[in-house]
Amino acid sequence: MKITTFTIAALLTAFALTACGGQDGGPVSEGVDITLRNTLQDPGEQETSFPGLFGAPDDAFDEFATTSASDVEFPTALAQADTPMGDISGLYEIDVTESAIEFTLLPTADDPFWVNVFGVFPAEKFDRYYLTFDEPHGIEDSSSNNSSVSLRIDSPTVVVVEIGEAYDMNPGTAFTIDLE
Repeated sequence: MKITTFTIAALLTAFALTACGGQDGGPVSEGVDITLRNTLQDPGEQETSFPGLFGAPDDAFDEFATTSASDVEFPTALAQADTPMGDISGLYEIDVTESAIEFTLLPTADDPFWVNVFGVFPAEKFDRYYLTFDEPHGIEDSSSNNSSVSLRIDSPTVVVVEIGEAYDMNPGTAFTIDLE
């Protein structure tokens, strides 16, 4: 087999794409462990964890997943059994790919727990999802297809999906954050 400049360039390109998180060059690698924690902040209030609303420790409802090209990492995020409010169904399906984070609202309009949270967010209300990766994520920037949603990069291993003012939280809502 004759090795040409083209062959060497193709091999180097393939290696670079693999090192950058995958074939599409996304900043998140497959097989990375992620911890998910949710917090809420109402207007004029301090940020509090979702389990804190029930008097539980901040990490009580933490969820864990491993990034996968074929599986949704958090198919029923925030689902909890046996809380003081009863069983809570999942609020979002959250899929983390090599190049995006996708959220899809799960509850129907008549869900017994979530029905009271549907509506448009006022100013200074935030719903935050902290994603902590067990290794550096490689995310340098992002863009959202929803103007009420952004991604904050807190550190090389932590990003925060921040849902805020004017977010229309109603059944069927979905958004995507493209990662760079």
